[in-house]
Amino acid sequence: MEHITVGRKFNEGKVAFVECVKNGPLDKIDIENKYFLLIILAKGKLEFEVGGVKIIATAPSFLCFGESENPIFVSKSKAHYTCVYFHPKFLNINMTFDLLRSKKYGDIATTHDMFMLKPFIDKAYVIPIAETQVEKIEQSADYMIKELKEQRDWYWSCRGRSYFMEIIIALERMYGLIGYGMTHQKSDNTPIIKNPKLRDAVLYIEGHYGRNLTLTDISAKAGINHTSLTALMKEELGCTAIEYLMKYRITVSKKQLAFTDVPIKDIANMVGFKTVQHFNRIFKEITGTTPAEYRKSAVQNRKDEIK
Repeated sequence: MEHITVGRKFNEGKVAFVECVKNGPLDKIDIENKYFLLIILAKGKLEFEVGGVKIIATAPSFLCFGESENPIFVSKSKAHYTCVYFHPKFLNINMTFDLLRSKKYGDIATTHDMFMLKPFIDKAYVIPIAETQVEKIEQSADYMIKELKEQRDWYWSCRGRSYFMEIIIALERMYGLIGYGMTHQKSDNTPIIKNPKLRDAVLYIEGHYGRNLTLTDISAKAGINHTSLTALMKEELGCTAIEYLMKYRITVSKKQLAFTDVPIKDIANMVGFKTVQHFNRIFKEITGTTPAEYRKSAVQNRKDEIK
C-alpha cells in the first residue's frame, strides 16, 4: 500500500510522500524499506511486536517505527491516535534512508539545521509526550490532516509539512530530554535543563509558543513564582522566560523558512507574531538577517553543499 497524498486542483499530480490518518487500521502495517511510521498516541494504550520484542505505549506518547521492519499490531485499549506514514524526503528531498543512516549525515544535519530523526534510526520506539505539549501536537496533526485533505491553495504540501515539522520538533525535543542519544547535544532549541521546575516552564513555552504568553502564564504552569523562575532561566539558559519565548519562536520559524515555501506572513502568524513587521524586526535582532534573506541563503547553501 502506498502512503502518499496526490495533488488535485492545485499542483495536480504532485506527490507528497506522506499520509496522515486518525485512528486508522493497525493490522497489516507495510512500511519495510518504504516509510517511517509515527503514531501520536493521545489516549489509551497500544501494543506492538517488533523483531520478537513487545513494544507497549501508554498515552501520551509517540511511537516511532523505522523502515527496517514491519511492526506487528498486538492490542489496543481505549486508544485515540494519529498515524503519520512518511518518507523522510517529505521533509526535504535530500533526506533518503541511506543518507540518514550514513556517518556524514550528522555533520550535514548540524550545518543545515535538518532533522536527525534519531528516534526512528535508533529504534527508540516509545517516546513520552509532556502533558503541556499534547494539545499543541494534536492540533498540529489535525491541521496537517486538513491541509493535505482540503488542498486549499498552491502551498498545500508545504503547509502540511510545516505542521508536521512542529510535531517532529516536539518529538526530537522529548527524545533529548528523556536521556536517549541527544541528551548531551546542546543546541539552540534543545538546551540541557537540570532543574525540573525550569524544564516544566520551558516545555510549556515550547508547547504554547504560538499564543500570547505572559510571564504569569509561564510561572503558574511551572508552579514557581516570577522571581525564582527568572533566576533559574538566567542561571541555566542565560535569558528570561520571555526572551526564551522569542528565541524559540525564531528557532521554529527558521526551519519553516528553510524547508517550506509557506508565505512569510503565515509563518509569522504560526509562531505567534501578530504582524509580519514585528516578526521581521525580532528575527533580524536575533539572527542579523531578515526572514526573506535567511530563506534564500539557507536553501542555496543546502543545495550547494549536498549537490
